[in-house]
Amino acid sequence: MIYFELFNPITVFLFFVFTIVSGIFTMNPVISIISFLSSLLYWMLLPCKKNKSIHIFSFLMVIACTVLNPVLGHNGMTALVVINNHVVSAESLWYGAFLGIMLSSATYWFASYSALMTSDKIIYVVNAFSKKAALVLTMAMRFIPMYVKKARQINLSQKALGLYKDETIVSRVRGTLRVMSALLTYMIEKTIITSDSMEARGYFSGKRRTFSVYSFGKKDIVYIVTVVLLSLCTFYVSFKGALVYNFYPSMDSVSHSLLSLFGYFSFGLLCLSPSVTQGSYRLKWRYLKSKISHSDIRIPARY
Repeated sequence: MIYFELFNPITVFLFFVFTIVSGIFTMNPVISIISFLSSLLYWMLLPCKKNKSIHIFSFLMVIACTVLNPVLGHNGMTALVVINNHVVSAESLWYGAFLGIMLSSATYWFASYSALMTSDKIIYVVNAFSKKAALVLTMAMRFIPMYVKKARQINLSQKALGLYKDETIVSRVRGTLRVMSALLTYMIEKTIITSDSMEARGYFSGKRRTFSVYSFGKKDIVYIVTVVLLSLCTFYVSFKGALVYNFYPSMDSVSHSLLSLFGYFSFGLLCLSPSVTQGSYRLKWRYLKSKISHSDIRIPARY
C-alpha cells in the first residue's frame, strides 16, 4: 500500500473528477453527509501544511446557506415562524443546510486537490489528453508571472522619471496607459523571440516525444478500474431514481431500499478510498517502527 498522492497524477485527477461529479449533482442528504465527512477526513489525513481557515470558511458557508435560503425562498409546507408576513419553512431551512454541506464538501475536495496536484502534475495530466494544450498551459504559467513582474518594473521606472507628478485621476489613467503600452510592446517582442527560438530548434517539425518522471503501474490501473466501477454503480442507482430526494413542497423520507443502500455503499467506498489508502499506510509504517527495538541497534566500537 502506498500514499494516495504517490499514485500517477492521472489516477488522482480521475478520482477527484468522479467523486465531485458523483456527489455534487444530487441533493440526497445521505450522499451529502458521506461526501462531507469523507472530504473532511481526507483533508485531515493529508501530510502537508494546511490552512485552518478553511474550517471557518466551510462553517460560515453552511450558516449562510441555512439562513439565506429561507429568506430568499418561499417554498415549503411546514411553517416555523412568520416574520413580516414572510413564512420561514422547515423545508427551506433544511434545503439551505444541506446545500451548504454539499458546497463545503466540494471546498474540502478542491482544497485536497490543490494540495496534491502541483503545477508539473497538472501539466502532465493535460499533456496526456492534448500536447498542444499542455504547451499553451506551460507557456502561460511561465509568461504570466514574468509579465506581472515586468509591469511592476515599468511602473517603478515611470515613477522614477517623474511622470506621476500629480495624483489626479487623469494622471493615473495616463500613467496606466503608458505602462500598458510598454508592456504590450515587450509582450509582442518576447512572443516573436520565443517563437523564432522554438522554430530554430525544430520544435514544430516531426513527432515529439516527452519525458516524465511519473510512471503508470498496475496499482494505478486497479485503482482507476475500482473508481470507475463504484462511480458507475452510483450513477446507475441515481438513474433508477433510488437516490432522488425532494425537499419541496414537503421533505421526503430517506429511502432505505436495497438499491438505495447499494448506492450509499458504493459512493461511501468511492469517497473513503483515499483515506483508507492514507490511513493504512500510516498504520503499516507505525507497526514497522514499533518492531524496531533499541536492542537491535549496534553501536560500532571505537578504535
